[in-house]
Amino acid sequence: MIRALPLACALALIPTLAGAITAEEAQRAELEELRRVIAGQVQLSAFDLLDELIHDMTQAPPFGEPTPVILADLTVPVGMGSGLAGLVENHLAALLLANPRSSLVLSACPTCTAMVVHSGPEGTVVSRGLDNPETLEKMGGAGGRHGLYIDLAAEGAWLVLRARITRLTPDLPIVWSRTIASPVGKPSLLRHPERLKSAAEAREEYLDALEDRGPFNIPIKFAVRTYAGSDEGGFPPAPIIWLQTGFEAALTQARRWKADLVLGYAWLPDAYDGFMVQSRMARLISGQTRSLTGPDVYLFLGAALMTVDGDAVALLSDEGGPGRGTFAGLHLGLEMRVGDRISAAAFLENMPAFNDSERIGDFVALFGLEFHSFGAEVSFCF
Repeated sequence: MIRALPLACALALIPTLAGAITAEEAQRAELEELRRVIAGQVQLSAFDLLDELIHDMTQAPPFGEPTPVILADLTVPVGMGSGLAGLVENHLAALLLANPRSSLVLSACPTCTAMVVHSGPEGTVVSRGLDNPETLEKMGGAGGRHGLYIDLAAEGAWLVLRARITRLTPDLPIVWSRTIASPVGKPSLLRHPERLKSAAEAREEYLDALEDRGPFNIPIKFAVRTYAGSDEGGFPPAPIIWLQTGFEAALTQARRWKADLVLGYAWLPDAYDGFMVQSRMARLISGQTRSLTGPDVYLFLGAALMTVDGDAVALLSDEGGPGRGTFAGLHLGLEMRVGDRISAAAFLENMPAFNDSERIGDFVALFGLEFHSFGAEVSFCF
């Protein structure tokens, strides 16, 4: 009995220990995810600061002519590791290669970065060539080469970039310097290395892209409507091709809601002619705001009033024979738009006048409605 007591206590503690281990693993996973997010934000902020630095150099070059410069030193915030340093160095090299107006030409100097040993009466010194006055004096004499020092430091919620160009002589005089700061987590401007802009210019361009020249568009639409045959197997009316134009208005700044009003005309020699007026209300369903890089998908609900005449569409006339027919339609569909300029849409349309008709059938019945027509259209907006 006494011997069994420790075993029972151990068995009772197993669920508690397992729960503690699981909680510790979950906490470790959360910390790792948080570290990944912070590292990504620091990297984007560092790239943004480098973009701003090289842009400033292109506007006011440190030298009057292209000058070879050695990347003498690059430091990143403590704890970010050599991975971030490698990414920053690669981005800096890409910026300098893509922007020769900065007047800086990256050059290699194995002696500068190699470990050298200097012996003298005072003793033996082991250091990088850049940190050894004797080596610097032998490398360049009075003129010397130039070294670029980049220091990225995290100071509170800010990432600070300090850059300086130093003449590589024993006294290491600074010939140019610049300090830029940015809050970590600030949305990155993601400027292209070959088309650098200032932060103000990039923000203005971004706002212009969002506003997209105002809330109004003039669409030109090419649409085709096909109609279902009757349930008795009769031939359906010929598809009608419409040319439509009018105006479209964005109801919110993010273009989450939009509406349009268009007029249409259809004509095919010896087949039909027609007129229509149509209006729609559309809601963005692919995101909260219009995308600048991908397609946008809208769900729309619309109504149209059409009048058609011709032998090819005689079944749509009022009596099913020769003569002009006027009818309304309610349609539901999806539109995919790219760049707010080109779009393609597909929709189903219910025509109340033909709900009990023996001349026109339906493609599908949804929500208690018979959809007699299927339409597709392509739009170009100006």
